[in-house]
Parts: sequence; structure tokens; C-alpha cells
Amino acid sequence: MNPMDPDPAAPTAAAALAAYEGSKALAARDAAHRAHTERLLLVCADTLDACGRLLAEGPGSDPAAYHHSIELVARQLESAVAGEGLEVLGRVGERADPATHHVVRVRAAPRGAGDDEVLEVVRRGYRYRGHVLRAARVVVAAATGPAEGPSADGATETGGTSTRTQEGTTHG
Repeated sequence: MNPMDPDPAAPTAAAALAAYEGSKALAARDAAHRAHTERLLLVCADTLDACGRLLAEGPGSDPAAYHHSIELVARQLESAVAGEGLEVLGRVGERADPATHHVVRVRAAPRGAGDDEVLEVVRRGYRYRGHVLRAARVVVAAATGPAEGPSADGATETGGTSTRTQEGTTHG
């Protein structure tokens, strides 16, 4: 072997530079993810602290003020997670979508309500970066008949006219 010939197994400067740049990009992504996680954890910690204070103080002599304080804490948390990209699913008045709603009950449509319109939100759903984390559990209107569907616990709810269970009412 001639000492002047380059060793084919030795990494080239270009390959070494590419590996170095790749590791720098990976480290930057890891640091950004860590910072994002820490921001979310601090929001959660602040919310836990506020809940702890409310629990320690109790409702006292003004339950309305206590309720208002709890609403403020909930809005603070909702705002923080919405700012990080978490989207709430399930609002009264919207049309139930099989991709984002799980129908737990069907009621006769009240005047002015459309078919599959959400009448009640049993449990909100959430979407993050286009991915449904949890479908909203909702009660919807059925404009075509007065039948009621199964409730969340499997019992059949009636609106007074029919106890027939609607088939195919579970979405998402």
C-alpha cells in the first residue's frame, strides 16, 4: 500500500461536516422540544397552584365569587393550551362531525335545530396539530323523528314519544 494513497475507509471532510451539521440540527430540535415541554409544564404548575389555593380557601361565604375564580383558572389554562395549538372540539349549536364527535344520545330536534346539531356537550374533545386526541361526546338533534338514543351509560333516554334506540348514531 502506498502511503500517498488515501485510505478508502477514512471519512472524508465532507462526510464529517455533514454528520456534524446533522447532530447540531438534532440538538437544536431537542432543545426546542425541551423548552416547549417546560413552558407547558409551567402552565400546568401555575394552574395546579391556583386550584390548590381555591381548594384551601373553599367557597367561604360567597359561592358565586368562588365559582367565578374557578372559571378564571379554567380560562387561564384553556388560553395557555390553545396558544400551544390545542383545539377544543364540541360546541353547542355546531353540526356533529363523525371525525370529531362521538354521539352518546339523540334527542328530538327542538324548534329551529337541525339534524345532527349538537344540543349538549357531555365531554369536550381535543385536536392537536390536526390529530384528534379525543372526540367530543355529544347529544345531538334528530329532525326526522322523536326517538332517543342510548345515553352515555347505555340506558335509553326518552323524550316522551318513543323509546326506540337510533342505530348508527355513534360517530368518531
